[in-house]
Amino acid sequence: MAGSAGTPGTPRVLRAMNDRAALDLLLAHGPLSRTRIGKLTGLSKPTASQLLARLEAAGLVLATGTSEGGRANAQLYAVNPRAAHAAGLDVTPSASSPPSPMSPAARWASTSCPPGRHPRSPSYARSPTPSTGR
Repeated sequence: MAGSAGTPGTPRVLRAMNDRAALDLLLAHGPLSRTRIGKLTGLSKPTASQLLARLEAAGLVLATGTSEGGRANAQLYAVNPRAAHAAGLDVTPSASSPPSPMSPAARWASTSCPPGRHPRSPSYARSPTPSTGR
C-alpha cells in the first residue's frame, strides 16, 4: 500500500531513519554539533537542523552547551538521559537484585529479594527505596 508508515522511501520512513542515525551518533560520540551530525550522516545542514528540532521537540535530545574553537561557537546536542528507561535483574542463588554494572547515578530505585521469598508476600515487608548511588 503506497504511502503507508512502513513503505520504504516515504518521507516518514526516511525521517525516522535519519532520526535514528543521529541518535546512534549522539550515543556513540556524546555531544555533537548540527554540522558534525550532518557530516557524519551525510545529511545537509537544513536536514540536520530539522531532525534536531524534531528530536528536541520530542524530548529525546537536549541542547547542552556550545563548542569552542573554529570560526564560531556551535550549539552542541546530546541524548536526553531522562528520555528512556531500562530495567535489569541479576538472579543468583543467593539473591535477586539489580545488576552491579548499572550506573549508580542512573538508578532510581532498587531492592533485593532473598530466594524463596516474594517481595509482595507478608514475610517480606520491604519496598523499593530510592537509591543513594552507593
